[in-house]
Amino acid sequence: MTNAYADLTTLKSAGVLNITGSSFDARLLALLGDVSRWIDNYCNRHFYVLETTRVFDGGGQELQVPDLISVTTLKTDDDHDRVFETTWSGSDYLLYPLNAQPQQPWGRPYSRVLVDAGAGTKAAFHAGKSTVEIAGKWGFREVVEWSGANINEISGFGPSDTILTSTDGSKFAAGQTVQVESEQLFVSAVTGNDLIVERGANGTAAVSHPDGSAISVYRYPGLVVEACLLLTSRFWSRRSGELASGGRSFGEDVDPDVRRLLSPYRRLSIGVGV
Repeated sequence: MTNAYADLTTLKSAGVLNITGSSFDARLLALLGDVSRWIDNYCNRHFYVLETTRVFDGGGQELQVPDLISVTTLKTDDDHDRVFETTWSGSDYLLYPLNAQPQQPWGRPYSRVLVDAGAGTKAAFHAGKSTVEIAGKWGFREVVEWSGANINEISGFGPSDTILTSTDGSKFAAGQTVQVESEQLFVSAVTGNDLIVERGANGTAAVSHPDGSAISVYRYPGLVVEACLLLTSRFWSRRSGELASGGRSFGEDVDPDVRRLLSPYRRLSIGVGV
């Protein structure tokens, strides 16, 4: 599990579950992950940032895509040999909706790629099955902010290291996804100033980082975070019968409070998945 939309410290705080001690940390963290994936499925989109390559059927001047944050490369297979030999320049296509700004806290994702026949050299996406390849960042939006702490390793942080020493461990919590340079790391535990991390999360590469590198934290939409905390806390409380009256499970109707929180983010499937 490498993404959770809320962290363990907040979940255990007085304002949510009011749990002290660490006896249930592993179970609570796993439940946060399960609830986060349920939110993805319910909304038919994901809110973490995935770096990967996806392939689409071509034809015409417009391509509908899952939530897209940015394009690294766009290539086409023009002779149906399953080799994407033609690389498009940035002037060959446009991302819509215009002014989406998915890398801002108020932004939204791109959902369409259009051929820019006026400024570029291409007239259309080559027709056929699996003729368009897009490598990029996928997800609802990408918002990261500096945690206030940096790497504090005397000799730097190597690609196989899984204990990341920071200048201030109080800035972090288990369940967070952090960013160092271009790598994403999932924080599974925090001990003092040491973060126990899973490397190369979400399609990024585990590489070396110099001492002093900034550690940033991924931030998700506030209503999504609240829905994750609410649903996780209610499931945890119901396990001991505290909310047995009228309780729901994953397989039953959606909690009305969770439904209201997630309503702005639900979307219909366009057939290309999340």
